[in-house]
Amino acid sequence: MTDQSTDQPAVSLTVWFVGETFRPGTELGFGRQADLSLDENSYLHRRAGRFRLRDGRWWLENLGTRLRLTMAAADGSLIELQPGAASPLLGSRGEVSLTAGPTRYVMEYELAAPASRETTAQYGIGGADTKTFGPVLTPRELDFVVVLAQGRLSGRLGPMPSHSEIASIWGVSHKTVDNTLQRLKTKLRTQRINFVDSTETLIEYLVTQGLVTRDDLEWANLDGPDGPRPAATRTP
Repeated sequence: MTDQSTDQPAVSLTVWFVGETFRPGTELGFGRQADLSLDENSYLHRRAGRFRLRDGRWWLENLGTRLRLTMAAADGSLIELQPGAASPLLGSRGEVSLTAGPTRYVMEYELAAPASRETTAQYGIGGADTKTFGPVLTPRELDFVVVLAQGRLSGRLGPMPSHSEIASIWGVSHKTVDNTLQRLKTKLRTQRINFVDSTETLIEYLVTQGLVTRDDLEWANLDGPDGPRPAATRTP
């Protein structure tokens, strides 16, 4: 099946599975009966998941109802997708694995080039000067999203903290957290980033684009013996 999306890939995707090479245009499904046929294993869904081009980025989607997909990037980043979940591909190289019954399946993937965290435009005589454009987090936004991204950045899987927990960490109100995150999503949508409706997709986008990093997590010092650093959002 071919996705009818008019998106054109910003980078090309290559997927390998047991000696076979796949270079999809906009979509590559995998499972028991899919574009990429993993096996006749009855524990497999007919379509367990798919690689799909969406909004100019390649995503991994879990199409199953009971199997989990694990995506591990070459840099050590890791995410586990529950049924129905989706995430942009991590890094420029990695692998996707799933276990169905007694059998584990592993697919490797590679993007032609790493996704850029920002775009640039040249201006001036001879294009000698460069001006940089791209979403930038405010100090308040970074305070909040670094808590949400803590598990993702540290490789510790688990539920994201609630807005009340974030508010407690930084000494602000629950409403402040709600409003700040909603404004951040709106800001991203104005830049044609239209897939950040949920907190999970928001954080995946920020992490994979390098807008919140392990350096930010270390600076926040959330697990430090003296508690987190002073909040950028807290007034004297």
